[in-house]
Amino acid sequence: MTDRDRKLIEAARLVFARYGFAKTTMADIAREAGVARQTLYNAYAGKDEVLRAAVRLSIAETDAAVTAAWRDCDGLDAHLEAFFRIGPLAWYDFAQTSPEAAEILEGLHKVAAEELQQAAQEWTARFEALLLAEVPAGHPIVARAAELADFIYAGSINAKYSAGSRSVLENRLEMLKRSVLALVTNTR
Repeated sequence: MTDRDRKLIEAARLVFARYGFAKTTMADIAREAGVARQTLYNAYAGKDEVLRAAVRLSIAETDAAVTAAWRDCDGLDAHLEAFFRIGPLAWYDFAQTSPEAAEILEGLHKVAAEELQQAAQEWTARFEALLLAEVPAGHPIVARAAELADFIYAGSINAKYSAGSRSVLENRLEMLKRSVLALVTNTR
């Protein structure tokens, strides 16, 4: 990604957070980025394309941050906590900064569904690899590692949607972590 594209996308994220997806215009994004509207149109055909690029950048930033944090983690417990902190909790915090959080989520799911689905597949694969590395061969959970990985990702993502507060989300994620650890340590 070029510096110009990053500047445009970062401006778009700020404007989407401020006005929501539906109310944001390409002129708003260009003004925030300090560029002419035509410069923005030269880079992106429209607002939908800008949102998809913003989602891709956010996914890449989260991936890089989690990858870096996981280098210092020891054990499944620490890996899950790092992902929850950098992923769902940070996403929740960002959404709370916007008065249009619900509308932004609706726009994300409508416009960037493919990007979100790709991210879900990639995270599920990473969690499966993590489980297989953490669980001894022959453990009963090994045969269901893909399902458990999907449960971890889907559960952590969905936990934020109806959380009335950050503490509710933290409790949900803690319960998810404890459930996963119980499944992994259960030898039956």
